[in-house]
Amino acid sequence: MVFIRKIKVGEKVYLAEVKSYRENGKIRQKFIRYLGREVNGKAVKRVLTSDIQATNVKQSLDVLAIDKIAEELKLKEIPHKPALSLAYSQLLEKRSITKLEDWMRYTEIPDVLGIALPSVKELYESLADINEEDFDKINDEMFSVFESYENIKESAIIDITDTYFSGTNFNIKKRKGKDEKISKLIQIGLAVSFKNGFPIFHKKYHGNLSGIDIFKDMSIELKNKGISSMIMDRGMLSKENIEVALGLKFEIIAGMKKNQNLIKDFILPVNRDEIYTKKYRVKLKNTEVFIKTYDYMKGKLIIVYNPSLEVMKKSLNFNKDLDSASDIGYSLIYHNTKYSSEEVVRNYFDKEMVERAFKHIKGVLNLRPIRVWLSNHIEGHIKICYLAYAILSLMNFKLKKLKISAVDALNSLKHGYKINLKDNSSGFEWSIYVPLEPKQKKILKELGVVVKN
Repeated sequence: MVFIRKIKVGEKVYLAEVKSYRENGKIRQKFIRYLGREVNGKAVKRVLTSDIQATNVKQSLDVLAIDKIAEELKLKEIPHKPALSLAYSQLLEKRSITKLEDWMRYTEIPDVLGIALPSVKELYESLADINEEDFDKINDEMFSVFESYENIKESAIIDITDTYFSGTNFNIKKRKGKDEKISKLIQIGLAVSFKNGFPIFHKKYHGNLSGIDIFKDMSIELKNKGISSMIMDRGMLSKENIEVALGLKFEIIAGMKKNQNLIKDFILPVNRDEIYTKKYRVKLKNTEVFIKTYDYMKGKLIIVYNPSLEVMKKSLNFNKDLDSASDIGYSLIYHNTKYSSEEVVRNYFDKEMVERAFKHIKGVLNLRPIRVWLSNHIEGHIKICYLAYAILSLMNFKLKKLKISAVDALNSLKHGYKINLKDNSSGFEWSIYVPLEPKQKKILKELGVVVKN
């Protein structure tokens, strides 16, 4: 009979494979081989260094971090796993779909999602897998998770961004985007929560549609979600839209574009010597401005004078031999909230969430340009980027204590590799992680990721 015997030497316990046999009527044991040691009640296998082979090395820690957040957002319940693998990839690697298969084979993405390595064809086809009905359910699930961290219905920030595409099967004229580039483009409206920038919804719009028209559609969407307060940049507000907002009983804080009537009626009458005093000063994070308030359309119109901006713009005009307009350095904010003018100005100018959201979507998520051709592929690509941003926003929230952004955290975890090893003599296989740095340990702890060697 063969069995494992524990041999205690001092405080150490060794494991040996032995065989019992009978000799001259007595039971004896014959040593076969040494197996290893027992540490904390567990057997630690003995392996000769010369027999160890590294079968593969995979990018792991950043994938585990993303996967943990995706699990909390219930994204792992999505049946379209190749599409989810694209969302993970969007956060980690700026490559075209044609090159993702080769990269992904050296990551833990297929393993954590429980799928075979998706081919280029499967990745392309996955862009069309998530239909609108499924996506609405996914977004509702995420919304409920975000609500557990923030009262999202308190206030939202909305804005619009441009993105170009390469398709030829669209009856869309070329148009100049915000960066002055002329090309075919579509617009994406994004709504995020005010405090933490959690995504609320996104919508795709025709490239030639004005921000004023887009506002009407987005305001109805917000109302349907029970949100009745929003902050937006200039370009989306007009007199007509103020009336729409008032009709929907929205509280809004919004920048307003200057036109000749507003300049004539509100900016030109401002006495510079009067407004440029301590009485009208409002300190912001990086500068200070001076304000004056008027009654306007059942709310308030705030005239904001920024001396630093005036100096900068005048200097630019001088260099271009241009005359400086009388409204340089002034901007307008409309609101109908209960807040004071000072609070409104701070909330408006110190808002960073939507800018940060679009920065991530355009930069980290590489939303521009969309290098796919079919309509459903374009829509699918936007959805993938939206899901990736959702993961990023919750990761940012969880890492606030460490004062580390999600982007920095993923960069730190990028070199956290999992090494798969094999004992060639016995065929025994196991995995280890490269030693973790203190920063990596803190990040993983905050995200709830447990790594065991």
